Amino acid sequence: MLDLSPMKGEKILINGDIWSIVDVAPAAELADMVAVILEEEGFPVLVRGVDNLTDIFTHMGTTSLGTTYVLVPEADEAKALDLIAETVTDYEGDDLDHLLEQLALETEPEFEEEEVENG
Repeated sequence: MLDLSPMKGEKILINGDIWSIVDVAPAAELADMVAVILEEEGFPVLVRGVDNLTDIFTHMGTTSLGTTYVLVPEADEAKALDLIAETVTDYEGDDLDHLLEQLALETEPEFEEEEVENG
C-alpha cells in the first residue's frame, strides 16, 4: 500500500490562493466525511480527487486513483490538523476495507421491483 501521509502539509496554489492538504483519503467518501467535520467548524474546505489535480500530484508519485485530498486555506492548516487529529479515525487494512464496503452498500441505488401481470 502506498503511504501518502507525507503529502499532508503540501501547499497548492488554486485560483491565486494557497491551500494546504490536511487529509489524504483512499476514497472520496472518507474525504467527504472529513470535509463535513471541518465545514461544521467553519473552515473553508476543498475536496479534490487525483483527477482534478493530476498534473500537480503526478510528480509527487501519487498513483492511487481513489485518492482524494482535503484542503483548507494555508492560514487554517494548523487548526484544521488539530481538529482532524481529535475527531477523525484513520482506518487501515481490514478495517478500511470493511468501511469502504459499508459505504458502497449505503450509496448503491435502490431499484423498485415492478409487478408484471401475466396476461
